Amino acid sequence: MWKKITDSKSFYMVLSLLLSFVLWLYVGGAVNPESTNTIRNIRVTISGLERLEERGLMISQGTEQTVSLTLQAKRDVWAKLDSDNITVTVDVSNITEPGNVSLDYRISYPVSALGDVITERDKRPEKVELTISKLTRKDIEVRFAFAGSVAEDYQLGEFSLAPQSISVQGRQEVIDQISHALVTVSAEGMSETYSQETPFVLIGFNGEPLPAGAAAEVETEETTILTTLPVVKLKEIPLTVELIPGGGATRENVTVKIEPESIMVSGAEDDLAALKEIKLDPIELYNIYGANTLVRTVNLAPELTNVSGVAEATVTVTIQGLYDRVLVADNIEIINVPEGFTADKVTLTREISIRGVSQEAVDAVLPSQLRIVADLKDINVILGAQIVPVKVYLDGSSDVGVVGNYNISVSIAQE
Repeated sequence: MWKKITDSKSFYMVLSLLLSFVLWLYVGGAVNPESTNTIRNIRVTISGLERLEERGLMISQGTEQTVSLTLQAKRDVWAKLDSDNITVTVDVSNITEPGNVSLDYRISYPVSALGDVITERDKRPEKVELTISKLTRKDIEVRFAFAGSVAEDYQLGEFSLAPQSISVQGRQEVIDQISHALVTVSAEGMSETYSQETPFVLIGFNGEPLPAGAAAEVETEETTILTTLPVVKLKEIPLTVELIPGGGATRENVTVKIEPESIMVSGAEDDLAALKEIKLDPIELYNIYGANTLVRTVNLAPELTNVSGVAEATVTVTIQGLYDRVLVADNIEIINVPEGFTADKVTLTREISIRGVSQEAVDAVLPSQLRIVADLKDINVILGAQIVPVKVYLDGSSDVGVVGNYNISVSIAQE
């Protein structure tokens, strides 16, 4: 019977399988033995922070922790494990009050080790210790300080910061110390505008920067502030005024004094390069008697700045070397009477001042050479007598002119 079994092909097949299994057991134990090792510096991951913040809480101490795990596994499993692919997770979503807490943590192994037998022999620490504090947020002002210098003939403009305030959050005891954020620009001999993303420092109510440890606890959405510090060119520009000849006077008969004579202007270098003078509103000499002091507005292009701050200049105009005479004129004409109205002269004669370069030229003028014209084209019609401006013309003389402004009285009635 036994001989019959041993001679059977099936017997040898079963025997081969048994021997293979025994050999597999031997090789698995000898070639791939189990061992116990410790993996250190496994970083702790914290979950549930959103729920914690919703309750106005935060972790003030304990976020930067690691654990060490002593594990038992076979040799081929150890090749799959290290401190970077083992995850240690602490859940803080159930914490409702500030204080010190001791929490269990969950250990997760990499996907490549799923199905492998890993035995946890020891873990250090046993629990994760955290300090929970009240979370505080507040907005603080961003301020600016300049610690440098500008080049000669240049000037700093008005700085701008974006944003002008930032939100800080962190442990209440730290946030309550913060007064403002300070941006500092430090440069020497600046000759062009500064515009950069600039880091800031948190300043306490004592005027000093927050200690490094405390500042490290504070969270801000911004890490830099867009800081723009214009640097503009300075240039002294003279003031000038145009003199319009009239009343027998030209530029040669006039002395002009402008106060101030010049002002300091700032702007872009290209804008200032072509600016040689600032022209004040012109002065018509027919309206100047002797010495007159007039006020003129100092006007600048919008891209320039009046650094001197002088908004007006006084211009003293003095007429010299001319001869005057007063004539009585009666040649009065009314033109452009509005339709449906009539206009009659109430003023019949008018004294007119004339002025010339020589006494002979002035004396040669006849009253008949003077024409007084009242133009009613643009007047506001009022029934009855009213004062209207007139233009006085001097015919037949180039060396003498009419001086001053004149008006007459006219009577207006409906047709």
